[in-house]
Amino acid sequence: MEKQIRSYFLFVLMLACISVSRALPKFASRTGAKCQSCHVNPTGKGMRSEFGRNYGMEDLAMPTWREATDFEEFSVGITPNIDVGMDMRTLLFFNEQKGTSSFFQMQGDLYFDIRLNKKVRLYLDKGLYNGFEAFALAKVLPYDGYVKVGKFMPAYGTRTDDHNAFIRGGPYGGGPFVAQFAPLSVAGYPTGLRFGERSEDTGLELGFAPGAFTLNVGMFNGTPGAGLTGVTATRNKAVVVRGDATVKFSSTNVTVGGSVYYAPSATDKHTYTGAFGAISFLESYSLTSEVDLVKVEDNASGKATNGMIVWNEINAVVTQGIDIKIGYEFYDPDLDITNGSFTRALVGAEIFLLSGVEFRPLYRINLEEPTDVSNNEFQAMLHLYF
Repeated sequence: MEKQIRSYFLFVLMLACISVSRALPKFASRTGAKCQSCHVNPTGKGMRSEFGRNYGMEDLAMPTWREATDFEEFSVGITPNIDVGMDMRTLLFFNEQKGTSSFFQMQGDLYFDIRLNKKVRLYLDKGLYNGFEAFALAKVLPYDGYVKVGKFMPAYGTRTDDHNAFIRGGPYGGGPFVAQFAPLSVAGYPTGLRFGERSEDTGLELGFAPGAFTLNVGMFNGTPGAGLTGVTATRNKAVVVRGDATVKFSSTNVTVGGSVYYAPSATDKHTYTGAFGAISFLESYSLTSEVDLVKVEDNASGKATNGMIVWNEINAVVTQGIDIKIGYEFYDPDLDITNGSFTRALVGAEIFLLSGVEFRPLYRINLEEPTDVSNNEFQAMLHLYF
């Protein structure tokens, strides 16, 4: 616990130092906009809308080479009713404990947005390996509401793009294919929640967005994974509820929200209860946080394991095209045991060199209790997108 306190103090100290820099708030917190303002998927992630593409070109990328590199007109339309998008991430990874490095093709997703009529659209996100999202989206409910049916990521908590975060899948994205990353991973590290890479689930989701509020309610099989592994023949279903509210002041945006995920199965029950929020103010920096209580009950023995996750991240813009990123994570998989917790601090930058081109160097400090292992990580990621 002393190590956790020291790490958190270091995080707060870095926050105090960075707050004096001249910067702007980041993305949703920075603009006060909702996920569906920038993405085709109302809960975020994946293909960008026209507003999201314009924001990326005009407000993220360095203006230095814009005149020489940007198209006068940029279209993603294959036909008047079909748009295409893409995300590609290539990672150079080094782990201190193993003393090895590797290039890793982290992502290669192709998106299709097919508008059947003014209210109904089909969405497909097909990535490398086995993961995919495929759903129908009908914006037919009141209060700017929708119905979504298919295979997709449940709406829970903060939709960070860092799949290694404990609030997503944990180290190397977690999910049903975490064993594939064993050559890169460190023995003994736990996975995170059930929302990592390639952890989409099949089901139904309803969403409403009246004014400053957003509410999402979903029912799923509770079997995240690709292909036929997402099929279940039991009566058990996972239920997910997420809600948030955003309040805007003259120079401050504040978002607060909460989520619940309950997934019973024949062998156990997973219950996640979380609170999250974001604040941006003084046109200087934004802080995003989430706290989750994790409960896993074994049906046979009746024993319950209770854990806790704390996630914080600061994003600040030094100048247009260069964001500073500082993060802090704490994960205790079993609160009843005095040791066995994991703390991670992150320092890095997001450099948007050109429209659609991002370079992201990161250094992550890993601390374990009670025994430290020299397993810090360096990552350099090239991200291409449109």
